[in-house]
Amino acid sequence: MDFRLTPEQEKRRKEFFAVCEELERKRPAGIYTLMDAFETDTPEGIAYEEYCRKEFAKRGWLRLGWPAEYGGIGTMMDKVFFNEATGYHGVPGVDVVGVGMLAPMLIHVASEEIKRRFLPPIGNGEVLWCQLWSEPNAGSDLANLSTTAIKKGNEYIINGQKTWTSFAHRAHWGFGLFKTDPHGRKRHNLTFLLVDMKTPGITVRPLYFFDGKHFYNEVFFDDVHVPADNIVGEENKGWQVAQTLAGFERSSVGMVMTLQRQLEDLVKYCNQTRVGRQLLARNQVIRNRLAEVACEIEAARTLAYHIADLQDRNQMALFDASAIKVFSSELWERMAALAAEILGAYSQVKTSKWAPMGGAWESNLNTCFIASIAAGTNEIQKNVIAWFGLGMPRPSAPVPKA
Repeated sequence: MDFRLTPEQEKRRKEFFAVCEELERKRPAGIYTLMDAFETDTPEGIAYEEYCRKEFAKRGWLRLGWPAEYGGIGTMMDKVFFNEATGYHGVPGVDVVGVGMLAPMLIHVASEEIKRRFLPPIGNGEVLWCQLWSEPNAGSDLANLSTTAIKKGNEYIINGQKTWTSFAHRAHWGFGLFKTDPHGRKRHNLTFLLVDMKTPGITVRPLYFFDGKHFYNEVFFDDVHVPADNIVGEENKGWQVAQTLAGFERSSVGMVMTLQRQLEDLVKYCNQTRVGRQLLARNQVIRNRLAEVACEIEAARTLAYHIADLQDRNQMALFDASAIKVFSSELWERMAALAAEILGAYSQVKTSKWAPMGGAWESNLNTCFIASIAAGTNEIQKNVIAWFGLGMPRPSAPVPKA
């Protein structure tokens, strides 16, 4: 891959960054990073997200990389540049579930009827989505889920529970895997369905963070009737659909550019803060540590570009997305830990005039581990890389002790 950008690509990238820079100036207090924007549940935060979403929709930027017949504009690399801009400036407005994951998956595997029904509202920013995935006893081993969708006539009737469902309290629609053959073989008994979250029988209960933020939810299904036409793929073959979607879920460059912005802010802090009459920026250990992180961020960004190029040519393998997911999520943890060391006790302060950068690092330190668990734990991703990327054998079952 040639990583040099063409003049046209440079122009488009600058346009994305210019618009997002302008939108950043309008964000309400308390929003510092893209994660802050996602987690906010205040009226001001919600209104800001909706405003940004409308701005992006009217420019067609929620349809970047789509085929022209579905209203798409630009290329997959344009989408990468756009995600870079939103991540760097901490601007919401892109439904990471609907725009980032569901839409590209539907384009690849859904029926024409499903595409015509569901893509336009996503591209126009009219509908928010949630991912009905994890359950109390099915997280990393998602195929072990127990929520059922039993077909009766031209409907599926869903019963069970999902948990850790991001945005369910605001989502208009959700997609998920459900067990449609209670007696079928594991991974051969699941179906991918699209669910209207206003359907009778759905109950959404919040799962609050310790600091009161509301991001996750429990979702309960009590005889929820879903039209059979809302299926993606074939009945009992939803696992294959889910694997296609997983590649798009794990390949975003937004997190990488969020880290880039945080690094720049941290360097600025070191250039302005003295300890023992010496600028932190003159401490050789700190300089070396920051340089290491800078190199890792650039490596992650390059890997994200490579994956986007593979997607553009329909050559991306599942382990490619797993690789950047593992690398970028672990880099986020290293970045948060380094900032905590440099800032010292001030990194633990949130609502105080002494809190550096609006207390963003306190939130960062407490939430950085999420990325290594969400979207499939890093332990699972490393197995995917080993088995499918490196061709390593799967371990045999342990021999029982006598």
